[in-house]
Amino acid sequence: MAFSVLLTISLSGCGESTSGQSGSAFDDGNNNGGDSGGDNNGGDTSSFDEKAMIAGLVDQVITPTFTAFQSETASLYNDVKSYCEVEQTIDDSTTDFAARDARFDSAKQSWREAMTAWQQAELMLLGPLSANESALRNVIYSWPSKSLCGVDQDTAYFEDGVVNQNSARPYDLKDRTFTRRGLLSLEHLLFNTSYTHNCSVENEALAGWNSRTEQSVRIARCQFATEVSKDLNENAQSLVSQWNAEDGYANELKNAGEAGNSFATPLKAVNAISDALFYLDKEVKDFKLGIPLGQFTNSCGTSVCSKDVENSISMHSLENLKANLMAFEKLFLGNEIGSEAQLGFDDFLIESNAEDTRNLMVSGINDAKAATNAIETSLYDALNNDSDKVETTHAKVKDVTDQLKNDFINKLALELPKTSAGDND
Repeated sequence: MAFSVLLTISLSGCGESTSGQSGSAFDDGNNNGGDSGGDNNGGDTSSFDEKAMIAGLVDQVITPTFTAFQSETASLYNDVKSYCEVEQTIDDSTTDFAARDARFDSAKQSWREAMTAWQQAELMLLGPLSANESALRNVIYSWPSKSLCGVDQDTAYFEDGVVNQNSARPYDLKDRTFTRRGLLSLEHLLFNTSYTHNCSVENEALAGWNSRTEQSVRIARCQFATEVSKDLNENAQSLVSQWNAEDGYANELKNAGEAGNSFATPLKAVNAISDALFYLDKEVKDFKLGIPLGQFTNSCGTSVCSKDVENSISMHSLENLKANLMAFEKLFLGNEIGSEAQLGFDDFLIESNAEDTRNLMVSGINDAKAATNAIETSLYDALNNDSDKVETTHAKVKDVTDQLKNDFINKLALELPKTSAGDND
C-alpha cells in the first residue's frame, strides 16, 4: 500500500478534504491562475530566478542528502556483517563477549546514523521516492506500516532458505512485502531484547522458536539483519542512481520549462519541491506527535499513548523529529545553518513582498527546534512523564505548518498538496 494511502486511512477520522487547493495566484499552465495583484507574484518570475533556486536546492540540499543516506547504509551493512561474523562464533564455551558486544554496539550505532540520515531524506520525497506509489520509499522505510510478526517469520524463512518450509518457494527478500524489509525490520532485529516471536499464531517455520536458546535466535537475527542491510544499501544506491541519472528527476527539476520537460514552467518544479515540505504537516505534526498525544485515535483510544511513537524499540523517535526539522530548514533556506547562504524559499518570499511570512517561518522553525531540544529524555519517556513538553513541540510545529498551508502558498502562488487541502488543523 502506498505511503500516502496509509496516512490518509489512519487520519480518516479527521474528516479532511482531499480536493486540491491553490494559492490565489496559482497558475496551472492553462491561464487558470487567479488575480496576480497584491503581494502574489502570479507566476511572474522576472524578479526572482526560480531556476537558480531549483538548481541550488537540488545540488546543494537534496542530492547531498540522498548521497549521505546511501553512504550511511553502506557503513550499516558493513557493520552488521562484521558483527554477525563474531556473533556466529559464540558458543557455550565463550566467556569473553567484549568483541561481540563492541561490534554489536557499532552495528546499532550505524543504524541510528542511517536512520538520522533517512529522516532528512524523508523531507524530500520526490521523484524516485514518490514514483510507483512510493514503492522505493516503502522498501527503505515502511513506517507507519510495520509487522514484527512478519519480520520474525522472514527471519525463520531466511534461515531455512525457503518460505514456510515449502521447497517450491525459495526465499528471496526482494520478493517479500515492504514491512519485512528496510530500516524498521532492522530496528527489530538489532534492538529488540525479547527473543520470543511476535506472532499470535505460530506457523510451521516458527514451530519451537520460543524454545530456542537466546544465542541461536541472536544468530538467526543477525544473519537476516545482514541480508536486510544489504538490501537496504542496494535500494539506497538505486535511489541515488535514479536521482542522478541523465534523465533522472534531478535534471528534470533543473530543466523545468524547457521543451519536452514534464514541468511546463520553473514554478511547477518549485511547487513539486514545496510539496515535500508538507511532510512536516501530516507525518510530523499529526503522525509523529498528534497520534501519540491522543489527538487522533491511537492504540490507547484517544489518550496519551507512548507505545505509538515512531521508533519505540530503539527509542530513536526524538532524534527523528530533530532530523526532520533540520531537513525542513535546509529545504526552506536552501542551505544548512552556519553555511554560506544560498537561494531558497525564504529568498523567494522576500522577492514576493512577503518578508513577514518569511520571518514568521524562520522564527517558527527555530521555536520548533528549541521545543524538541527541551525534551531531555526519549520521546517515549517524555510522553509518559512530561507530556507538556511534547504538547509544546506539537504546537510549535503547528505554527510552522499553519504558515506553510496559508501565507506561504498564497504569497508564492503555489498549490497545496492534495493531502493537505482543506485541513487547517
